[in-house]
Amino acid sequence: MGNHYNQLTLDERYQIQALHELNWSARKIAARLNRSNKTISRELKRSDSDYRACDAQQRAIKCRVTAHKFSVKSRPLWQQIDWLLSLDLSPEQIANRFKLEQGEHVIGLQTIYRWVHAKGQQSRLPRSGKRYRKRPGDTAGAHLIPNRVDIDERPASVDLKIEMGHWEADTVHAPDGYLVTLVERVSKLFLVARVPRKTKLSVSRAIIKLLNPYQSLCQTITFDNGGEFAGHEGIARKLGAKCYFAKPYHSWQRGLNENTNGLLRRYLPKGSEISKLTTKAIKELEFRINCRPRKALGYWSPYEFLAKERVSLMLDI
Repeated sequence: MGNHYNQLTLDERYQIQALHELNWSARKIAARLNRSNKTISRELKRSDSDYRACDAQQRAIKCRVTAHKFSVKSRPLWQQIDWLLSLDLSPEQIANRFKLEQGEHVIGLQTIYRWVHAKGQQSRLPRSGKRYRKRPGDTAGAHLIPNRVDIDERPASVDLKIEMGHWEADTVHAPDGYLVTLVERVSKLFLVARVPRKTKLSVSRAIIKLLNPYQSLCQTITFDNGGEFAGHEGIARKLGAKCYFAKPYHSWQRGLNENTNGLLRRYLPKGSEISKLTTKAIKELEFRINCRPRKALGYWSPYEFLAKERVSLMLDI
């Protein structure tokens, strides 16, 4: 087994529980798991009553997190991680951003997860999305869109993500208004604006205003089949872009936009009112999302990717 000691895994603890219930001795269990007899004996002695794998795992995590070398010597590191979690970065983003900036492995993804769970702060972790529900019908609002161009006619190069300038568009509903969102497929740049009504005119104006500064980086825009995008021909003329529409109920064909809207929902959960948000507040949300390290960008943020210059997020530790 060598001299390096590895913590017992949850799977091993379940095996210990099963074999212990069969009255196997610690020595026999150790031989089956290729572990030290002392390791198994100590593991069983830590249980006050019947050995339970889940309880043992939670106890081990708590002991590890509260260990002196874990909590005192690494305190600056955990303060830094706590700050990055407050910026809504995921454990995966934090672990890989440390590695990117410091050129070496600083902390593991699972270590951060254990720390968060031990502190009872699971609410700070990203939540998984909803399960896909198959909907009836197959046309959605496609019949409301004149001269609609299907995604099948979009150049295949867009899917390869080898050139910038291809955007995905959507609207996000709130009780007192709507948000128009746009995401560039390569850089992951996110743009957002509020509209009072989900009309063809107001949505078209918002999209043109958002993309006007990026007109040189605007080759295609892919929409869903909402009637608010019926003004696509006017958008195309103003921006010099070509517009396409995903197939009805095929949200994964605009998956990047859907996922980025999910990030926005972390700041504006469903039911949040937006009419009182200032333009500055909305732009601050846009800024925070564009400052997030993205796995697809090698843990650079969209802003860094566009500027071709990385800015340190980590304090000296």
